[in-house]
Amino acid sequence: MSAEAVKPPASLVGQAVVCGIAVAATRFVPVPLLDDAIHLRATQVAVVRTLRAGGRSYPSRQVAALYEGADAGGVFHEAMKYVRSVPRRVILFPVRKYVKIFGAVKGVPTDVMKVVLLSRAVHRALAQGYLSDQTEEDRRKDEARLVRRAYDEALQGMDLRLLSAAIADGLSQGRKLTPAAVKFARNTFGKPEDEKVTDAELKPQGEVGESVERVEEALARPEIQVILERFDTEFDRELGKQKH
Repeated sequence: MSAEAVKPPASLVGQAVVCGIAVAATRFVPVPLLDDAIHLRATQVAVVRTLRAGGRSYPSRQVAALYEGADAGGVFHEAMKYVRSVPRRVILFPVRKYVKIFGAVKGVPTDVMKVVLLSRAVHRALAQGYLSDQTEEDRRKDEARLVRRAYDEALQGMDLRLLSAAIADGLSQGRKLTPAAVKFARNTFGKPEDEKVTDAELKPQGEVGESVERVEEALARPEIQVILERFDTEFDRELGKQKH
């Protein structure tokens, strides 16, 4: 299979960036535990969209290790129970005005980068036949842990500062993004799991949508594509090691 065939489609990259911005916005959510719930939900949605783009139809809970972490063990559904227990008025409670530029806040570009690379890694694993609909459920769960560990190891084994800096450039165009990102994250991902995130919600308008476009443009730069391809190689290597 050619590299182009494995390369994720632009629409999937865009959705991963949207989810990554929501994950990063949880750094500014002042409600304890709600930030973790939104973080997990946005990561789960990025994974689910990747699975569906790869033709997989099983419930995401069967591969929860992909978005919870290889050794997390059910934290997502505990977080969703918390969301159901929190009154909507608390979730949407007005928060202070933000003065810091979103992309300049420590950790924010890395948050976005991790979701983009997770979606990319899952997409690559699917193209190699992992996590198939035809695979027995227990084996699929084991494969999900293998894929997640390979992603974690690839992430740790590379210098991704240039990639993070490119994403930061796309997120640092104005001060209005921070409150817009927080509002978007709470409205879109701060709701129970049975309230689906729609296609329209993953195509945000305004400051968030404009920032998504800028990050997509940054990711398309030739020098950044080289880094992404190196990540692919490192992920493939780690996946082979995990398998054996």
